Amino acid sequence: MIRSLRFLPMLLLANVTSLAAHEPHKPAAPAAPVAVALTAIPLPAGWVESRPPAGPGAFAPMLAGDGDGFLATWVEPLPDSAHRVRFARWQGGIWGPASTIREGKTLFANWADVPGAVRAPDGALYAWWLERSSAGTYTYDVRLARSTDEGVTFAALGVLHDDRSPSEHGFVSAIREGKGVRFYYLDGRATPGDKPMQLRTVFVEGTQIAPSELVDESVCDCCSTAAVALAAAAGGGSAVAYRDRTSSEIRDVQVALRPAGGAMTTKAVGNDGWKIAGCPVNGPALAGSDRSLAVAWFAAPDDHPRLAVALSADGGATWNAPHPLHAAKPMGQLGMASLAGAFEISWLEAIVGGSELRLARIDAGGKLSPSLAIARTGAGRTAGIPRLANAGNRLALLWVDSANPAAAGLRFATQTP
Repeated sequence: MIRSLRFLPMLLLANVTSLAAHEPHKPAAPAAPVAVALTAIPLPAGWVESRPPAGPGAFAPMLAGDGDGFLATWVEPLPDSAHRVRFARWQGGIWGPASTIREGKTLFANWADVPGAVRAPDGALYAWWLERSSAGTYTYDVRLARSTDEGVTFAALGVLHDDRSPSEHGFVSAIREGKGVRFYYLDGRATPGDKPMQLRTVFVEGTQIAPSELVDESVCDCCSTAAVALAAAAGGGSAVAYRDRTSSEIRDVQVALRPAGGAMTTKAVGNDGWKIAGCPVNGPALAGSDRSLAVAWFAAPDDHPRLAVALSADGGATWNAPHPLHAAKPMGQLGMASLAGAFEISWLEAIVGGSELRLARIDAGGKLSPSLAIARTGAGRTAGIPRLANAGNRLALLWVDSANPAAAGLRFATQTP
């Protein structure tokens, strides 16, 4: 595999520092001190902070709505190059105790490809993480575990995917579907033969992991996926957003629809024509509400970075023309959640000495609100990917605060309903 076609060095686009790193899959390391001290800003009105039970240097957060609460996972560094994957639940303004899903020296610990957790329809919790499968730099598997005691303990179920080649597997997104959980992930089974990364899906019910199904045979190697459940009125099933990859290295965002009992279809939503011979490590965000879907993404055709969002009113069958998100120096790393018939969108924007986490809303008619500054953090991969989720009528954000590298850690805030 010619790795220059897979992983793009640090992008410097029109004075915007992208979050793609020289080695985007390299485990997180302490950042060099920024040249300009970042001044902290208060949270916007209506937002309340609640510190998660994460240790010093925690990174790689993931967040998911769970009834009237939130499920959070993250990675913590340990001595001797070891790491541990941690889990906790937030409910009613209070964090429960953190538990350990997995720890050791064989974990693949990374700022962009991260562990996560999801609740199944039967009440159990699934958690996934990344484990090295061989001595290769980018050879790792997705491992799955299940908890029936609210995350106090997790029982290993094994490897999520049916491929056992020494290649890359990761960038998982998961949603409830029917009686189980559907997982989408990037699968590198073809890459040892110099063929592209694939997007595949797996259904898990109870302790049974079904064989994988191919979604797309050529996708961007290290851009995250985002999945949502499709409403029954739209045929049920699920949708996944991802960054495609053509033979001419066009890497635009697409949405694949997998209706219950129907054939899978793929829709291009961006058509940016972004030709780039490497992965920008900047995946799309996707959210749904009844028959409405919204997808947001970062692109930089002709070295002009921009953010956009597109809406669908028919469950993803058709998409309107993209709406630009107004950002002076967009870095991407988007998040999205549905709330009260509209869609909230988060992203990182470059500022002097670091980056700023911002939030805006778009309604079903395409009207965008002015964006709000939520917090400031470090630059590059030290900022990670902020996570936005909703639970009922409440929004939450979980992000890495690396403004002061010597005291980096996680922050969590919720918007009061």
